[in-house]
Amino acid sequence: MKGKMPLYHPGLILRDEVITANGLSVTEAAKLLDVTRPTLSNLLNAKADISTEMSLRIEMVFGGSAEFWLQLQTDFNLYQARAKMGNVKLKAFVKK
Repeated sequence: MKGKMPLYHPGLILRDEVITANGLSVTEAAKLLDVTRPTLSNLLNAKADISTEMSLRIEMVFGGSAEFWLQLQTDFNLYQARAKMGNVKLKAFVKK
């Protein structure tokens, strides 16, 4: 993982680039998305992942695409998993 910039959790991007940039509070945004405040807060504080359903809610309320948000989440999850797997020694399967 040397030389790679860490990826940001998509909830942080949603918080900074969408919610805060539009002058919304977490409570206001949660109402728009029709989710509970704690649900959105956990996402915005990187304590929960963006689900498929949440990505569709973001798309419907704020525009953009659900695929964009899901790809950010997938990229972040892969980055985290690769960092954890760095010390695991596995051998590739070779068919005989």
